[in-house]
Amino acid sequence: MQPTKRKIGKNGNPKWEVDFGLDDLGKRRRPYFATEEEADDAIAKWTKDLKSGGESWARMTVTERKSVIGVLDEVRKEGQTIRQVWEDWKRWKKDNANTAVTPKAYKEVVEEWARRKRAASKTERYIHDAQGLMMQFGEGRAQQAIHIIPASDLESWIDSHKSWGKSSRRTNMSLFSNLWDTAISKGWCSLNIVERMEPVGKIGREVKIYPNETALQIMAAAMENELTQQVIAPLALGLFGCMRPEEIQSAKAIRAGMPKEKWFTWRDIDLEHGRITVRVEIAKTGDQRTIRLQPCAVEWLKTAKELHNPLPPENETRLVDQVCDLICLDEWIRDGLRKNCATHLRAVYKNDYDVVKDMGNSVRILLRHYADLHTPDEVSFEHWKITPQRVNEYRKTGEWLQFLRDAAKRLEEKRAQETAAEAPQASEGSAKHATPSANGNAKPAR
Repeated sequence: MQPTKRKIGKNGNPKWEVDFGLDDLGKRRRPYFATEEEADDAIAKWTKDLKSGGESWARMTVTERKSVIGVLDEVRKEGQTIRQVWEDWKRWKKDNANTAVTPKAYKEVVEEWARRKRAASKTERYIHDAQGLMMQFGEGRAQQAIHIIPASDLESWIDSHKSWGKSSRRTNMSLFSNLWDTAISKGWCSLNIVERMEPVGKIGREVKIYPNETALQIMAAAMENELTQQVIAPLALGLFGCMRPEEIQSAKAIRAGMPKEKWFTWRDIDLEHGRITVRVEIAKTGDQRTIRLQPCAVEWLKTAKELHNPLPPENETRLVDQVCDLICLDEWIRDGLRKNCATHLRAVYKNDYDVVKDMGNSVRILLRHYADLHTPDEVSFEHWKITPQRVNEYRKTGEWLQFLRDAAKRLEEKRAQETAAEAPQASEGSAKHATPSANGNAKPAR
């Protein structure tokens, strides 16, 4: 219907009322105006809105229109359209209307999750640690169909890990959410139980790097025997060459199914001129960059090449675990070697833009993650003195030999405590406890 106007009296004064009919909620809209001209203008605007947006838009109140625009803006920010959101909702409703599932044992779902992650070229260390965590929860319910496991069981198990901070709790909840998503995609369950759990609130940012003493011990442990010597290259590329682990492992190229000729190898490292080319196929950001190697890094890479270290590395997870065991290093900081390198490069370059050229990230990220440490220059310069020669000299000292003995004793005590703590829980059919690793996933004892 077209709007109509009529003259009325309001508080003894003449007014002009316009009847726009019923809105979408069934409420009649009849505003009034001081003059007939203003009423005509309102009708003209309604007619214009009707032509440009349809009668439904014209019938909306101002509040409703603002609400629609607000939602539309949020949808656009996520790169979606109203049509996509609507079609996704209809598909979600249809999928969830059918709750029939094919029973699948929890253990088999974990195996399928691991298979998918390997197909996506995730690192063996990540898959190994994540599977360990999943099967700790799965102890006593490994053959139970995943769709009948209640959210309360998982929530109680996670709550039992009192040593987990917010970051570890949120990361591990995300991991289990991904596991249940895998089951849903295969038709083995229809509900992601993690969505019924209380989400973790905002987490404070904690910046960590290894002290120089620990960096020295890591490289000394890597030099300790013929096996661990095979992992010197990836350790040096992170600690002194600021490369990302996934770049060293050629994860992007492997995931894309590229031939070995495209993988990161020794041919990408120019030891004569102290340069590393991180090609487009390898770089996480998709932009090729050239890393300028410090003398310390060149020395370590020459040593690794003489020892015939393979690139990409082989059996890296197992060899790094051996290095960590030798010095009883409990916390493997996520991307920690590269963070050390970035922190100490700031003292060398005195210019954050030069640092990010080697790092392959932004100044904003550099300042956010490393500048807050306020690392003294003298500490950074000591980092670049951790050369193969210094490490070999350190390994000949009584201090190192005593450190190895103490570390072996601590490791033995730690494993004994874990075994003692797990034994009564296993007899009761409950899940084992694990020590959270730096990337948030609980890490089984090595």
